Amino acid sequence: MFRAIIATLAFGAAFSVAAQTRCYSDSYGYSTCRDSSTGTTVRGYTDAYGNSTYRDNDGNTVRGYTDAYGNSTYRDNNGNTVRGYTDAYGNSTYRDNDGNTVRGYTDAYGNSTYRDSNGNTTRCYTDGYGNTTCR
Repeated sequence: MFRAIIATLAFGAAFSVAAQTRCYSDSYGYSTCRDSSTGTTVRGYTDAYGNSTYRDNDGNTVRGYTDAYGNSTYRDNNGNTVRGYTDAYGNSTYRDNDGNTVRGYTDAYGNSTYRDSNGNTTRCYTDGYGNTTCR
């Protein structure tokens, strides 16, 4: 699910933590995220090899890959790149090609906190049905 949230961040003109986002992932690897503040919907898929493709309702595309070590790279169709890492303890850091940063932590209960380099904080929760809500 975190990949879908990062993909929604990559769609933004400024790399920041997306608030008011709800996401759902099904058992086949498909995700849908909706941002209620902008009306943007992002749909995507992550395969068993860690390859991801996400498209928003305006036709923008983000493709990415996460390896077995927790390293991720996402590129959109405009050439913007987000690189990041998530460690075994749930700590993550993502940086775009302009130097903007998002750091986060996910605990064992599905609660996540993300903070961007502008000081904005977003908290997310994933319930037992695979629904993620961020505020």
